[in-house]
Amino acid sequence: YPDGSTGTVTAGGDGSYSLTTPANQPTGDVVATATDAAGNASTDTTVSYVDATAPVAPVVNVTTNPDGSLTIVGTSEPGSTVRVRYPDGSTGTVTAAGDGSYNLTTPANQPTGDVVATATDAAGNASAAATVSYVDATAPVAPLVNVTTNPDGSLTIAGTSEPG
Repeated sequence: YPDGSTGTVTAGGDGSYSLTTPANQPTGDVVATATDAAGNASTDTTVSYVDATAPVAPVVNVTTNPDGSLTIVGTSEPGSTVRVRYPDGSTGTVTAAGDGSYNLTTPANQPTGDVVATATDAAGNASAAATVSYVDATAPVAPLVNVTTNPDGSLTIAGTSEPG
């Protein structure tokens, strides 16, 4: 098969055979060889296969970390590129492992919004989007505050806090 795996089937009495691959296959060659009961093997027959099947939409699970960042864990077609758009509009990309698993962690605290993931296989076929709604329930870190007294006795209060 194009992914390097192999299969074996015995032809029926009329010479016909059928074999289904255990997994989605990438673009590549399918090579078939016939071997008779005496062990004599035919020459190989090679047929080029083009993957035109889009991956299934990725499975997406979202976990909130103590700092407000998100960890996105899921599964997709093995070897596919998973692109995740976070609630703040930024994106992350990762390649799904051989077992289809993937994970990403956002670089920053995320607001309430949607986490949207798509998978694209090596042939360029893109999945439908998978969307998970996220609700920001993480309290912001206490703000940093600086107080300056102005010449007229009023105060200027400035500092930094969670954006937005």
